[in-house]
Amino acid sequence: MVATGLLTFMVVALYAAFSFGFSSIKLAQEDVRADQILVQKLETLRVYDWSKITSGYIPTNLTTAFSASGGVDYDVKFTIGPAPLTESYSNTLRQVTVELSWDSAGVTRSRSITTLVSQNGLQTYKP
Repeated sequence: MVATGLLTFMVVALYAAFSFGFSSIKLAQEDVRADQILVQKLETLRVYDWSKITSGYIPTNLTTAFSASGGVDYDVKFTIGPAPLTESYSNTLRQVTVELSWDSAGVTRSRSITTLVSQNGLQTYKP
């Protein structure tokens, strides 16, 4: 009787450990994918002309999937505004914030990243 109770307890504990491990791995994968999406969206700004950044060409809200085969959906929000500077060149800068949110296991998770984009940046790429 004691051995059966102990065996039952061990099996339940083993399944609980597997469940916790798999959910931790899933959350870590979602976090990494969120970081990849944030960096990808900011990197696309490098190829945009200044007029596209300042004219509203970039969509402010969009949705991206975890992978091509589905998974969790990430809601992406772009915010482009004036740079919070008082220097004379502040009119040639824009502050860009990319916010990302998604639902995972009934909890809304979010990440964001902010950078400055310059009119006279490092490159003068013209698509």
